Amino acid sequence: MRPLLCALAGLALLRASGAFTAAELFIPSRGDPARTAGCDRHMAVHGRLDVIEETVEKTVEHLEAEVKGLLAQLEELAWNLPPGPFSLIPDLLGEETVSSSDRL
Repeated sequence: MRPLLCALAGLALLRASGAFTAAELFIPSRGDPARTAGCDRHMAVHGRLDVIEETVEKTVEHLEAEVKGLLAQLEELAWNLPPGPFSLIPDLLGEETVSSSDRL
């Protein structure tokens, strides 16, 4: 669970710092066919990077929601756990602390 949280924190920091901001618009020049082909490839790469960026952002948002949900469930379970055989029962009357196995 810890590596997942570290990865999410790293992605959130990159996202907050603007590392995923779009690059300036690239306008291909007209003329040389070799240069035009290179520009077309460049534009295709940028288009694919935009799709990947959007997918990563959606994945991070989804994982953040999942982690929050799991943490909420763990907190709820921790509060609702019945006392185990060796757990201490608090002494509300000022007597000795009695373990739950001694009470049975």
